[in-house]
Amino acid sequence: MSEKQNLSPNRRRVLQIMAVAGTSAAYLSNYPHNVANAQVRQEGYGQDVDVNNPVVTWDKILDNNQLKNLALLGDMIIPADDKSPSASHLNITDFVNEWVSAPYPDQLKDRETIVTGLERLNEAANKKDARYFYNLSAGDQATMFDELAKSVEAGKASDADDQFFTRLVYLYVGGYYTTDEGMADIGYVGNVPLESFDGPPAEIRKLIGV
Repeated sequence: MSEKQNLSPNRRRVLQIMAVAGTSAAYLSNYPHNVANAQVRQEGYGQDVDVNNPVVTWDKILDNNQLKNLALLGDMIIPADDKSPSASHLNITDFVNEWVSAPYPDQLKDRETIVTGLERLNEAANKKDARYFYNLSAGDQATMFDELAKSVEAGKASDADDQFFTRLVYLYVGGYYTTDEGMADIGYVGNVPLESFDGPPAEIRKLIGV
């Protein structure tokens, strides 16, 4: 087992991280507003969306270094196990890139939160003589991420780090668990056609008087 695999959190840890990030909606109203006037080259989907043939109408804005950092973070949030693949295997980072590149208010807020959060990780990596977070050893990457998670969990993180962590987890979990593999991981079946339906059980019919 490699150092990176050995340091990856298990699914129980992922659930703990999800629980912390579950409060992320409460932070939306506290996001900085200086992205409100950001310039975007596209206007979004417009008013008449063809949902059967979706087309992304904006350019993806994250650069290669940001994507490398995100891919590592995504696999720390949702690593592979003996049942399901990792976030990077399902290319969830591409979903995050598309999300933060979109020209809508909430996505613009997330863009600033994610981009500035990655910059802070790089600054921390600089102190360890690495240019980018992804240049760190697997052990240092895992330690830095775990320290961030623990500080958020304990309520000791700065507002900026709190928002970065919760939104990052929210986006990766949301992207992952809307894939076929992610839904299979949690046992979600969805709408499945039945060969026959014999009606509700007798005890239910009795309960409702039919």
